Amino acid sequence: MIIERTIFFRCLCLAMLLGMCAGCGGSSDGPDRFAVSGEVTFEGKPVPMGFIKFTPDSSQGNSGPGTGCPIKDGEYATPKGKGLVGGPHIVEIAGWDGVPITESGERLPEGTELFPLYHTRFDFPKSDGEYNFAVSPDTDIPLETDAASEEPIETLAE
Repeated sequence: MIIERTIFFRCLCLAMLLGMCAGCGGSSDGPDRFAVSGEVTFEGKPVPMGFIKFTPDSSQGNSGPGTGCPIKDGEYATPKGKGLVGGPHIVEIAGWDGVPITESGERLPEGTELFPLYHTRFDFPKSDGEYNFAVSPDTDIPLETDAASEEPIETLAE
């Protein structure tokens, strides 16, 4: 479990880094992208360390590049020019306590996992904005079954 979590975290960070570098050529081709930022909490407290990923929800007819960024002390902000495309998205959040530990001889700088990988849906407007997420196991969506549903996307208050 610990090794799988570390591998997941490292792969997620590497994938996001490669994705961000792929667009560093200065070209303005592609869809408009909008900067998003905000707070992420768990049990009413800021998530000390984590990662938030935004993927256009193809089951709701949205497409385009995804994005993601680190969470530090409960706050996140997408890189300038690398925000999201707007419209329905699946949001994935990973969170750790940020206290480095060593388990089975392996150093885990992110610390202990606070909650399993969390998923939710959000319909973002096509504009820059600030959006806060409160992680709760009660509102996690199972992607295998929910992604194909015809239920409307929940829009959270800004």
